[in-house]
Amino acid sequence: MAGNVVRNLYKLYVGNLPWTIGHNELKKYFSKFGHVNLATVVFDKKTGLSKNFGFVTFSNREGFEKAANIQSHKLEGNTIKVQPTSGSNI
Repeated sequence: MAGNVVRNLYKLYVGNLPWTIGHNELKKYFSKFGHVNLATVVFDKKTGLSKNFGFVTFSNREGFEKAANIQSHKLEGNTIKVQPTSGSNI
């Protein structure tokens, strides 16, 4: 249980993702802010298509805050929405 609490302290919701972005591309983009433990894009189970949102979990507060405090993130031409999840600590 304690591991889940620590993991979720530095978790960001990422919305308006281009449909071409997968887990690896999301992790690569956010890795420039700090060490990313996990980056996931949510896909529709029936169609296999991206639902255009996902989550990024950082291993430390520094990377999390750097990414969360940027006013405008762009991925493949899309301005993406980034905000801490409700369980995050910013």
